[in-house]
Amino acid sequence: MTKNNAFRELERKLAESLAQLEVNKKTERLREAREFGDELKTLMKSYRLSAADVVGILHSSAKAP
Repeated sequence: MTKNNAFRELERKLAESLAQLEVNKKTERLREAREFGDELKTLMKSYRLSAADVVGILHSSAKAP
């Protein structure tokens, strides 16, 4: 294999690795988002709050100085 071919092969492998890395990052972010949602639902249930209640709390705290 010539140096040019070897370089192209390394380039292709690097592109594949970078693509897989992006997939892994998205999967990790999705897992974290699901965990957050589950924890939030647990807290809402323990405090007997609805989603509307939480949104109202967030909106009122955003308006406060």
